[in-house]
Order: sequence, then structure tokens, then C-alpha cells
Amino acid sequence: MRIRRLDLIRYGKFTDHTIDFGERTKDTPDLHIVYGPNEAGKSTALAGVLDLLFGIEMRSPYGFLHSHPSMRLGAALDLTTGEREIVRIKRPQNSLLDADDQPISEAVLRGDLGGIDRESYRTMFSLDDDTLEAGGESILASEGDLGELLFSASAGLADLSHRLGDLRTEADSFYKKRARSGELGELKSQLDALKDERTKIDTLAARYAQLVGARESASSRYEETIAVRGRIQSRIDEIQRLLAALPRLTILRAVREKLAPLASLPEATSGMVEELTTLQKDDIELATRSRSATENIDELASDLEKESVDDVALRLADRASRLPDLRARHLTAAKDIPERRLQIREADAAITGILRRIGREDEADPARLVLRTSVVGSLRELIESRSGVTSSRQSAEGEVSGARRRLDAAREKLEAAGQGTGTTSYTDASVAGLATALATLRADDHDVRLRLADRALTSHQETLATRLRGLTPWIGDPLQLLDMAVPDKFTVERWKADLSTARKTVERHQQEVERLASDQKHLTAELDALEAVAGVITDYEAGTVRAAREQAWAEHRRKLDKSTADVFEDTLRRDDLATNARFVHVNELARLHQGLQAAAVLGSDISRAEEFLEAAKTHFQSLNDEIAEAFLRIAPGFQGDTSPERLETWLGSRALALEALSTVRAAERDRDAAKADGAAVCDRLKAALAVAGVSQDPNASFEALVALAQALVDRASEIKQLLRDLEDRQRQFADRERILEGATADDQRWTSEWTAACSASWLGDQGTRSVAEVREILSAIGDLGSFIEKKSALADRVTKMERDQADFTAEVVRLADGLSIAAQQSASLDLATVIENRIREAETARDRRLVKEQAIQIAKERQRDLADAIAIHERRKGELLQFFGVSSLQDISVVLQQLERRAALGDEADSAAADIMNAVGSPTLDEAERSLENTDRVALETEAAELKGRFQDQDQRSRELFTEHSKAADAVSAIGDDDAAARIEERRRTVSLEIEEKAVRYLKLRIGAAAAEQALRMYRDRHRSSMMAQASKAFHTISRGNYRGLATQPDRDTEMLVAVSADGGSKIASALSKGTRFQLYLALRVAGYHEFASSHRPVPFLADDIMETFDDFRAEEAFRLFTGMANVGQVVYFTHHQHLCDLARKVCPSVTIHELPQMPTSLYLVENSRQVA
Repeated sequence: MRIRRLDLIRYGKFTDHTIDFGERTKDTPDLHIVYGPNEAGKSTALAGVLDLLFGIEMRSPYGFLHSHPSMRLGAALDLTTGEREIVRIKRPQNSLLDADDQPISEAVLRGDLGGIDRESYRTMFSLDDDTLEAGGESILASEGDLGELLFSASAGLADLSHRLGDLRTEADSFYKKRARSGELGELKSQLDALKDERTKIDTLAARYAQLVGARESASSRYEETIAVRGRIQSRIDEIQRLLAALPRLTILRAVREKLAPLASLPEATSGMVEELTTLQKDDIELATRSRSATENIDELASDLEKESVDDVALRLADRASRLPDLRARHLTAAKDIPERRLQIREADAAITGILRRIGREDEADPARLVLRTSVVGSLRELIESRSGVTSSRQSAEGEVSGARRRLDAAREKLEAAGQGTGTTSYTDASVAGLATALATLRADDHDVRLRLADRALTSHQETLATRLRGLTPWIGDPLQLLDMAVPDKFTVERWKADLSTARKTVERHQQEVERLASDQKHLTAELDALEAVAGVITDYEAGTVRAAREQAWAEHRRKLDKSTADVFEDTLRRDDLATNARFVHVNELARLHQGLQAAAVLGSDISRAEEFLEAAKTHFQSLNDEIAEAFLRIAPGFQGDTSPERLETWLGSRALALEALSTVRAAERDRDAAKADGAAVCDRLKAALAVAGVSQDPNASFEALVALAQALVDRASEIKQLLRDLEDRQRQFADRERILEGATADDQRWTSEWTAACSASWLGDQGTRSVAEVREILSAIGDLGSFIEKKSALADRVTKMERDQADFTAEVVRLADGLSIAAQQSASLDLATVIENRIREAETARDRRLVKEQAIQIAKERQRDLADAIAIHERRKGELLQFFGVSSLQDISVVLQQLERRAALGDEADSAAADIMNAVGSPTLDEAERSLENTDRVALETEAAELKGRFQDQDQRSRELFTEHSKAADAVSAIGDDDAAARIEERRRTVSLEIEEKAVRYLKLRIGAAAAEQALRMYRDRHRSSMMAQASKAFHTISRGNYRGLATQPDRDTEMLVAVSADGGSKIASALSKGTRFQLYLALRVAGYHEFASSHRPVPFLADDIMETFDDFRAEEAFRLFTGMANVGQVVYFTHHQHLCDLARKVCPSVTIHELPQMPTSLYLVENSRQVA
């Protein structure tokens, strides 16, 4: 995959911006630098590439300028299927579109990406400061493990060591040998605790029934006591309510007496108080405004009578409005007429001067001398072309003379050459064949090839001899190596793997045999100790005693005498003792039986393990024999190291020797071919000389033959060239004569056109004039027409200005007569000022009168509105006075205060009535009053005092019964009369299942970690050669030779990565300094990219200013590494450092630099998906 063009359409701070990477140039590194100042959007562009390939993230931080739904990216990509236009928008599904905005499958990109996801791509092919530092820390965390470093470099798993460590930690947290704590131990403790808890609650049924009866009896007594206490409390509360209601009845009756005088007042609405306040305020305000309105109208009428208007001046106002324009024209004319008359005189002087220059001082009509444009154009064209016509004719004459001289010289050279040779036969086919032979000879490089082949053959023969010496113990003809039957690379790799597996198998079985033997010794000692315990009777001993008893019984039955009876009694006693001893030591006996069974099983396991060990040793030896047989086929009688590594080394030396043999044979073929080509060329040259009729020495050297042939070819070529020169000179002379004839005809044609042009105007009045004279006349009369037109325009302007002055004066006199103002001719401007002032004063007086008339009209309208408002006010005032039956608004205020007092007393009475009904519990107030009238207050207080004493006794009794009932209930609950035991058993089984599941998880983690470590070892073995070579070379380059490269060092079951310094010292990777670890990680990443590209189609590699901490020298070497990567795939480096661009050009002159524009600096904060600028 390659990015041909990146379109940042609406993304981050970019809008319709394109970075065009162009097509890949063949045989040049595909290296690009994206340069821009700080905040120009370099990191945004890099993030845009990732979002383009894998989709815009749900909470993208680049939606601050364009809203998330409008974000859009585009690109032109070079894929395996060809160039493809794609578009990426922000959408949960179907976000990848084609050029027509139609959804396409993500598989279009995933195939060329090799199936990797965003995080893998970011780690493998996208570097920045964070990933570089994380890579350095991963080297530290891996402690230099070669497998992890190589795998993380090529697979992009920078935190592989952390992941493996997490797996081990998780497994150890469950169980770790000889550890005091662990999750398994905690779960086992839970099982023990649950067992104890179940034992506690497991009680007999009789005891349980007794406890339940005690609990029920205590509950019954407690409930009875609580009921009695409740009834006493209820009666006490009732008495308290009745005692509290008696004062409220007294208050109710007093309130009723106060309400009686106020019952006849009318009911007022809620808004009457506010309305009364408004009416009182409006009453005063309307009276004041009425008096003010009347006084204002009288004052305005008086002022209007004092104003007088000049009606005559107002009638002339429209005519007087023209005076400012007429005055401006009058003043302009008075100022400009003298200047215009001076300009007329200047124009007359200029016209006179022009006439004098052309000798026409007596011309009555100067306008006649102005030529038409067609005449002037023709004359100027002829004047301009005259010099060209003359120079063409003179040049043609000179060229004819020169051509004639060159033609004579060519004839003389040809005659001289003909006298020297006497023949021109060198131009025939024989000389042509000789020239062809010479050209072929020069094109042939057999002599150079011969020298190079001799030199290469000597060098390759020395190399072959050196490499053959490295094939000991084999000795023989190098050609025998070609037909030698040797194992291939895969067979050797299989042998190595099989030997390693077989060796580990032998070791594993050996350890198993040793472990089983140790267990057998331990078990035998335990059985011996059990048998040595006093009183323990084994099955064999018990069987012997029982057999003796049966034999004695059979003997006793047969004889039935005292001796057999005594023997039978003795054996019977011994049998009873043995049986009793077995019952007493039943546990030890069971352990003994189990031990014997385990010993039998262990013996079988040992035999089986020894068989496996022997089979593994046999297989291991057969592999060694197979490898040794391969060595014997190569070198019969070989003795020494027959390891597959030694065989692999010898096969590598053989491959190098075969390579050297191939180069020697190729050099010999090149030498023989060069010699044969030289002989063939020499024969062709001799044949060509013979065809040309040239005698030659049979023993002449190759160089002498070449010199003779070259001399003949050069002589023939010289005569042919002289003939061609003579033909060219003759042709040139004829061409020059034709050009001279044309130039002469052009000169004659110009002369006739000149005479005709002069005759078409007054220039021909005195015959044909010369070119110089006409040129000067045209120059002199060029401005004549403009001066004549200027003079005419000035005279017309003066006439118009004088007319404007007359119009102004006449209009002023007419207006003065209309206003009866005495007019004087010499004071027209002053008179105009007087007229304008008179009219302006009349207009001012008119405007003042109009303003006062409008004010009077407005005042009268306001007075009418006020009268309407007063009428409405009086009508509403009368309605209220009539409603309350009073004569003034002040009286209404008194009535309203009495109504407020009545409402307050009514509320107080209602509250007292409600309290009384609630206390007595009667639905009506009358019943409640009758009930309270029959109540004896003293009797109620006496009864309340007695009930309080009884309540305290019952309360104390209820507390004691509650304590007794709680204890009985707790005793029953502690036993668990429900499914508590079942729940405990369920919890125990749950813990057991959890132990089982976590044990399976533990085994998976242990086996998985072991498998991962084994895979790392296999990956290390498979990729060590190629990736180590790449990484070592890259590390040497970026460290500028401070480190010679990388090496490996065995460490238990792994290999450690070691950095070899220039002075021969070495450090493991985890012991390097922080900066050097960064460089090592970059070298591993470069090697990983080459490894990925060797088996996949390369993808773009992106880096964002990772060289900020590098000095210029290391940055230069880093660019050298990037150039090597760019020979494989596309590499894009983002930076804001100009000097890095210069370093990149120095390292890779073909680098392409793309500059980002400086954008407006705005601070955008993204908080909770909101933009704050």
C-alpha cells in the first residue's frame, strides 16, 4: 500500500487541504518530509492517516473546528488492485466510501494492511516520542530477552514482556509453591470456615422444639402487654384532648360576641382595597392635570397672537432658491474669464510658432495644414520602412560579393586535392565497407573484456582456493562438489530441532526416573516405619495366625483330647489378639495398605519411565548416527564433531565454494569469448582492406591494420567533403543574387509610393519633399490641431460665463422689485444677500407660528382625553360610594378596615371550632359543645393521673417481655430452623467449583505462558539471522560506529541481546542508557519493517518528530535508515525543524518535502465533547 494523495477535507484545523505525495519514482527512495511550523497540523495530519485507514474514532479530539458529523478525509491509494480513490467520514457503520460517496467494504484496505488493526499499525509503523520512549522501556522490561525483542519489533507488541509478566503474576496470585499466601489458600480457608459454621447450627429436633415453644410463649405474653399499654395510652390521649378543648370553647364564645356588631356590613370583593387606593390617587392627579392643561392652552394662544409673517417674501421663496446656483456661476465666471482669455492668447502664440517653423507664416486658414490620419499614417509608415529598404539592398549587395569570393575559394581547394590524389575512387562501396568495418571494430570491447576477464579469473581462483581449504576434512576436485549428495537446509534444520527435542526428552525422562526413584525410597521408608510400630498386624501375619487356628481346630476335632484343646486354645487366643490389634490400629493398617498399593503403582511407573528413557536415548542416538552417516558420505573416514551445527557450517562453506567455482568458470568463459571476438574482428578488417584493393603485410599487427584503414577512410571522407562544400557555395551564390534582385525592386516600389503620398496633401504643392523634411514637418504640425481645438473651446467657454453673469444680475433685480427693495447695478451680490436674508427671516417666522399652532392643537387633544378620564373616574367613584352607602372615599376606607376585622375574627372562630370538634370527635360543632358542657374537668384530671401510673407499669413490663422474647428468637435463629444448613452447603460447593475453575485457569495460564515462551524461542531461532543482521547494521549506523553491532548470549533457556561497542566491550540491552535504548528500539523497528516487507506488501511508515532529542549526526544517520526503508516502501516523516529538512536532502537528494501552511493560531480546548475557543 502507498498513499499517493492525502485529502484533509474537514479534519482538525484543516479545510480542503491536500498533501500530494505523487507517484512512486522508479529506482529512487520513496521518502517524504512533511514540514510546517508549530501548530501547523503535523500531528493532525498523521492522525488523519490512521483515521483514514481504520475509521475516525468515536470521541475524536479533531472535531473542534468542524462538527463531528461533517468530518471528512480522502485519499488516492496505490493498492494491489491498482489506484483507488477512497473517502472516510465519521459514522458508526459504512464510513468508508468510494469516489462516488457509495459505501465500500473495509476489506478493500484490510487486505493490503495484512490484517493488522489500528493499535498494531500505530506500534509497528507509526513512531512518535511516546512510542519511542515506550519501546525503550519495553527493552528494559524484557531484560534483554532476544525472543521478546525480535517478536515485539516485527509484530508490534511493544509491551509483550509486560503481558507475559501479568500472566505469571496472575498465576502466582492463585498458587505458588512454598508461598504462605495465595488465593487457593484463602478459598481452602473458606471451606474450613463453612464446615465449622454448619457444625454449629446442626441441633437435635427435641432441643429445637423446646426453644420454639419458649419463643412462642414469650411472644404471646409480650403482645398482651403491648395491647393493654396501648389502650391506656389511648384513654390518656382522649382526656388530654378534652382538657385542651375546654379553653378553646371559651375563646369561641368570646369571638362570637365580637362578630355580632359587624354582621350587617356589606361583603367587599378582594380587589376593592387596591381600587380604593387607585381612586384616591387618581382623584388628586386628575384635578391637578385639568388645571395645568387649561393654563397651557391660554399661554400658547397668547404667544401665537404675537407672531407676524411676511407673506410677500414667502411667495418669492421658490424663485429665490435659484440664487445660490446663479451666484456660484457668477463668481466662477468672474474668477475664470481673465485666465481663459490669457490661455487663448497663449494658444494663438503657439499656432503662430508652428506656422513659422514650417514656413507658412502667411497661411490664412491654419486648420487646412492639419493632415488627415490616413495621410499621416502612410507617411510615417514609409518613413519607418525606408531605412529597412535601404539596408536590405546594401546588405544584399555585400552578401553577393562575399558569396562570389567563397565560391572561388572552394574551387581552388578542390583542384588542389585532385592534383594530390589523382583519383576519387575512395568514395565507392569498398571504402564504405572499410569504414563500416572500422566502426564495428571501435564498437567492439573485446580487448577491455579480455583484460577484465584475466583480472577477475585470477581473483576468483584465489577465492576458490581459500574456500576449498575451509572444506576440510574433505579434499578433492572442486567439480566433485557439484555432484555431491548432501542434506538440504530443511533436513539440517529438522535434525537440529529433532536433536534439541530428543535431548530435552531424554533429560525430562531422566528427571522423571530420578523423581520416581526418590519417591520410592521415601515410600519404602514410610512402610518400614509403619511395620515397626508395636501392635500393627499386617495382612500376611493375620493370615498366618488365622491359618494356624484353622489347622489347630481341625486337629482338635479329629482327636478331641486335652493336648489338642490346649493347642487350639493357644492359637485361638493368638488369633483374637491379632484381630483386636488390627481393630485398634485400623488407621495405621489402612495407611499400610495404601502404602503398599502406592509402592506397587510406583514400581510400575518406574519401569515405564525407564522404558521411556531408554526409548528416548535410542532415538537420540539414532539421530546422531544419521547425522554421522551424512558426514561419512561427504568425507569417508571422518572422525570428530558430527553435530548438526558443524554440518550446517560445512554446508555453508560448500555453498560459498560452489559460488566461487561458478564465478571462476564464468570468468574463464568471459576470457575465451573475448579472445574469440578479437580474432573475428581482425579477420573482418583484413577482408575489408582486401576488397578496397589495399596491399597489406600479412604479419602486420592489429593496431597497424587499424591505422592503415583509418588513413584511407579519412582521405576519401576529405574529398567527399570538398565536393559537398563546392555545391553549397554555388547554391549560396545563386540565392544571394535572387535576394539582391528583390531588394532593388523593393527600393523602386517605395520611391513611387512616397511620391504618391506627398502629392495627396499640401506637402506636394512644391514638388516631392525629402524624407528628413517630411519627418520634421510631421513633428512640427503634430500639436497644431490640438492648439486650434483648444483655442476654439476656450472662446466658447468665455462666452458662456459672460452669459451666466448677465442672468444672475437680471434675476437679482427682478426679485428686488418684487420685494420693493431699491436695486443698484454695481451691488448685485450685496442685493442678493439682502434678498436671501429677508426670505430666510420670513420662513423662520412661519415655522415658529406652525410649531405653536401644532402645540395648541396637541394641548387641546390632551385636554379632551383628560376630560374623558375624569368622567370615567367619577362614574366608578360614585358606584363605590353607593355600594358602601357613604359620602366620601375616606368613609370607604373605614368600612374596609371593619371588614378586615370581621374576617380575622371569623378565621379565629373557625380555628377554635375545628380544634373543639377534633378534640371531642363530633361531626358537628353543636354536638361538641353539648359534650363539653357535660364534662367534669376535675374528674378528667384525676383519671389522667391514675392512667399515667398504670401506663408506666405496663411499659416496664413490655420492655422485660420484649427482652425475653428477643433472646428466645435469637436462640431459634442461631439453630437455623430454615434452609441455613442447605445454604451453607451450597456456598461450600460454590467455593469448591470456584477452586476447580480457578485451578483450570491456573493451568491454562501456566501452559499458555510456557507456550508463549516456547514460541518466542522458535521465533528467535527462525528470524535471528535476518532480523539480527538488519538490526545490527541499523544500530551500528545510528550510533555512528560507537557500537559495532548486536550479538547474542545464552542465558538459561533464553538468549540475551548484547550490544557490542566499538572497543570490543559489550552490554546487555537492558543495561544501556536511556538514549541508547531509544536508538536500539529504532534499529529493531527498522529491522521489523524490513522483515514485514519481506513477506507482505509494504505499508506506509509514519514518524512524528522523533529526532528532537537527537544531535545532527545521529539525526543524519536516522535519515539514512529511513532512506533504506524508503527503498522498500513509503516513509513519511513529520517535523517542524528546518534543519532536519536540510539533513534529509543531504542524505537523500531525491527526498520530497511538503510544506504545511501557517494557520491562524487559536487555542481550542476539548472538554466533554464541547469546543471552547
